[in-house]
Amino acid sequence: MMRDYDQARAFARSQHRNPRPEGWHNACQMFSRQCVGAISFGASARIAFEGTSPNNRHRSQPPPPGAIAYYGHSGVGNGHAVFVVEGGYVWSNDIVRAGHIDRVKWNVFEGRWGLPYRGWIDSCPSGKLPVQHQGQLADYRQDGKVFSSRMHHGQADSDSVWNLQVALISKGYKIPDGPHCYYGAHCVAACAAFQRKQKWSGSGVDGIAGLETVRRLGLVWVDG
Repeated sequence: MMRDYDQARAFARSQHRNPRPEGWHNACQMFSRQCVGAISFGASARIAFEGTSPNNRHRSQPPPPGAIAYYGHSGVGNGHAVFVVEGGYVWSNDIVRAGHIDRVKWNVFEGRWGLPYRGWIDSCPSGKLPVQHQGQLADYRQDGKVFSSRMHHGQADSDSVWNLQVALISKGYKIPDGPHCYYGAHCVAACAAFQRKQKWSGSGVDGIAGLETVRRLGLVWVDG
């Protein structure tokens, strides 16, 4: 059965934290299609992309969350496949650590491996991929909970950060990549702007969401 977006994202995260025993070296197409729960299609990433109907291949960039994106050259080599998540990030094997799954920006592959972006697909022989289009991802996760241990600069791949970003965006504070689960410079700047709006100063405007910031954003603070 094909996975929905949350299930696909959870599978990718699970393989990042606890990869299968044999690892994922040179298994990009297998990893990507297992994220979405698809049966095997294409002996390589290049063959899988070129074997997909032109109606289901797209060139827009960055690729949307829930899609499988492809890189490489037409008719030559194996190419590369990744599973796309929010904020212009993808889960990829081998790019950071050989045989492991890591989260990187969608456009790193040409510079590092000489593989240009080819596009993304929204369907495969198993069915439709859980592609999330503009406006579909603005809902809170985990009932709007924000865990205190996730509120720090550099926190990655966190639903708590996602909820903070969604709340800030809903109040008009700009995060250029949209909500994307990473507590980076843009998130710090937006949070600091919100804190200044509360008439706070000094250490109260550090861009890191604490209990009162979270409550004033209408979210649920959870210690831990």
